[in-house]
Amino acid sequence: DWLDEALAEIGVTPVPGAANFLLIPFPDEPGRRAADADAFLKARGLILRRVDAYGLPDCLRVTVGLAEENRAVVAALGEFMKGAGGV
Repeated sequence: DWLDEALAEIGVTPVPGAANFLLIPFPDEPGRRAADADAFLKARGLILRRVDAYGLPDCLRVTVGLAEENRAVVAALGEFMKGAGGV
């Protein structure tokens, strides 16, 4: 629940689900798309899954990890959403 709520607070509200991962949709705006977020996260050593092959090019999938890992993803996505999107 914490990860779900923390992501929503920074502006990326996960799709409701009941698995060990969350599907995070991103806006269709230049510099804010899932591909942009993916590049930003990878540059920081954080690997989420692209789900283009499932017909969801505007989403990333994050596996729920340890508390420290979850906090790192939320912090990085918070930076990304605030506009620190330069890779």
